[in-house]
Amino acid sequence: MPITPDQPIVVPPTPEQDFPLQWVFNLRVIDSTTSSGGVYIELLPYNPTTQELGPWNLVEIIQTDKLWAATQEVPEVAAAMQAVIDCIVPLRDWIKSQPTDTP
Repeated sequence: MPITPDQPIVVPPTPEQDFPLQWVFNLRVIDSTTSSGGVYIELLPYNPTTQELGPWNLVEIIQTDKLWAATQEVPEVAAAMQAVIDCIVPLRDWIKSQPTDTP
């Protein structure tokens, strides 16, 4: 049911935005066994000049439950997974070395 406002509501035009890149907003690796696992990636539009992320309705989702098959068939996926595995111990050590926020 429409209602007449006291003053007209005017929405200014929105300027066109350019998002030449995509931002990896969410990355999850689900490795349920040594022979099966998945990956879930959310990409948002990104403008590096303004450092703005684009609207959620433009999110691109990339997912598969055949992660280990992908590592065998896509060299870049194999390299990425190896890089993640290689960084775990140094990352854990770095986190442990950070000062704690105790009063």
